[in-house]
Amino acid sequence: MLKRFYPKRTAESTYVIDYKKLYQEGYRGIIFDVDNTLVRHDEDATDRAIELFKHIKEIGFASCLISNNDEERVRRFNKDIKTNYIFNAQKPSTKNYIKATKIMGTTIDTTIFIGDQLFTDVYGANRAGMMSYLVKPIHPKEEIQIVFKRRLEKIVLYFYHRDMNKKRSNIVLIGFMGSGKSSVGKALAKRLGYDFIDTDMMIEKKAGCSINKIFETKGEEYFRDMESSILKDILSTTRGGVISTGGGLPMRSKNREALKSIGKIVYLKASKETLVKRLSKDTTRPLLKGEDVAIRVEQLLKERSHIYKELADETILIDGNSLSDIVDDIVKTL
Repeated sequence: MLKRFYPKRTAESTYVIDYKKLYQEGYRGIIFDVDNTLVRHDEDATDRAIELFKHIKEIGFASCLISNNDEERVRRFNKDIKTNYIFNAQKPSTKNYIKATKIMGTTIDTTIFIGDQLFTDVYGANRAGMMSYLVKPIHPKEEIQIVFKRRLEKIVLYFYHRDMNKKRSNIVLIGFMGSGKSSVGKALAKRLGYDFIDTDMMIEKKAGCSINKIFETKGEEYFRDMESSILKDILSTTRGGVISTGGGLPMRSKNREALKSIGKIVYLKASKETLVKRLSKDTTRPLLKGEDVAIRVEQLLKERSHIYKELADETILIDGNSLSDIVDDIVKTL
């Protein structure tokens, strides 16, 4: 129940977030709360806030303010920011989160919400299905009703941090076939002194035959059932492991819930061009048999990319990076 209020990511401040990295991950729009997210309560736009909006615009982001405050307050803040805004937003209602994406010309999957409150900002973003970023409030002095909410937030954040600490015991690699999950997983496990677990290898061992053979004789649905069964085994037995998952494993909602409980989820993101180059001569992939590789990869990416992105605790870009660099990037997030 409390997990509906959990942020997808957290930061000490709106002003320390790496916006260039978010753009590289594929995000194109940012929705901001105003008071205690960008400035102190009822404060006009500061030089720091003005520079932030110039910075994200230069990167290529569209932006929009969403506030439960009245128009006068939001318009006054926006006087020097000059971005889109929505007042009296009634957060956590999702209506104006969705409206903001339309104003910016983005989609739910390519939009981030940044705010300082769990029960309005984060909960609304989670309900809308977009990336939620919780930042610490800029100033402790707040209205009495918000002070009460902060006390409740402390309870939720206690369980959030407890769950995050549990998840750090395992690292789960997700991503499209050909993104390097197995090779990265082995190298990462060696670096950390962890066990390495490959769900596809576990399935082959359990079935006594190759994945290709499972698809040929039993069909894809049978294989997906085996993936779900393997996840249950991992959930009950694995601590201190690096787990490489099949590209289609996160597509089932129950598998996504299991993955969240198993460990910290890292998405190895590769461009379509990189994937096609790697997979064009690979004859071991049953989902690519008899298909034009480029067309099939594009189709599957459309189905899967938003799931990977939404599920991940961290996204690591692999294009142009060596195996060692990718492992270094993952270790930095731990």
